[in-house]
Amino acid sequence: MKDSSLNGWQSFIHNCQKMTTPIELIKFFELTLTPAEREKVAARYMILSELLHSGKTHREIAANLGVSIFNVTRGANQLKQADQTSKKLIQDLREAT
Repeated sequence: MKDSSLNGWQSFIHNCQKMTTPIELIKFFELTLTPAEREKVAARYMILSELLHSGKTHREIAANLGVSIFNVTRGANQLKQADQTSKKLIQDLREAT
């Protein structure tokens, strides 16, 4: 990421942290992300969650979520590079819902 993009991302995250209710966060995301972007973020979260929890093959995950195998593989590659703390965040979020 370029410095300006990194600063923008950090600012975005900082503003997300200011939201105190799910409704505020939803409204903020609806304002800042297009419907397609929100769908992609949701799909990426579901892919990572399925990879960590389901024990299914990439092909099964892709079929169940209606995404491409390429996107599932990309998520798997991200998990390979992630540290345990990052993986635990996704695991804990899924278990909390």
